[in-house]
Amino acid sequence: MAKGSRDVILRDRLQFDIDAVTGDTALVYGRVDMSDYVSIVKNEGLAIKEIRFQPRAPDQVLGDWPQWMIDFTAPGAESANLKIFATTTAYENVADVGIGSPNVICLLNRQCTQLQDGAAPGLSGGTVTEWNWYGTPDLHPEGYDIVTDLLIGVAANGVTRLQGTTAELDIMIIAEPKKITSKDLTQMLTQAQDL
Repeated sequence: MAKGSRDVILRDRLQFDIDAVTGDTALVYGRVDMSDYVSIVKNEGLAIKEIRFQPRAPDQVLGDWPQWMIDFTAPGAESANLKIFATTTAYENVADVGIGSPNVICLLNRQCTQLQDGAAPGLSGGTVTEWNWYGTPDLHPEGYDIVTDLLIGVAANGVTRLQGTTAELDIMIIAEPKKITSKDLTQMLTQAQDL
């Protein structure tokens, strides 16, 4: 999305640890401070137009997140998952987060599945990697109004290629400052109770 004349671009970088044994990360949140732009008292808010995520692995060559998240050392089938989302509500269970969940602004799912020849560990019988991106324009075409800080949730399962490392998540947000009316606040409350 192109930057509009009134838009602001906000950037942040969060870190999360990947378990040394399982390759998992239990659901963790980072908070993007919006206090310079939002105030209920002053009727100031932001319309979030776009959010982009870039998972990073600083220990890897060029810092890029690996295409295959599995280390390919065990025979048989393995899978790994990464879930990243922006929200204004802290969910306790990552399994409850989907595109129909209240206050979810955007969602990124990455899944990697590999089938390996049991007789020849180390040789992949086939690997499939899928990215499913549900961006802000898809879920909230007019922008998503906020009057609070933004939470970024991250969870991982079976990311054995990055066991025992600290990964990073770069975030870029394009938003437009706006005056928040009582009608806007009512719509925010209504969406928070949707489902």
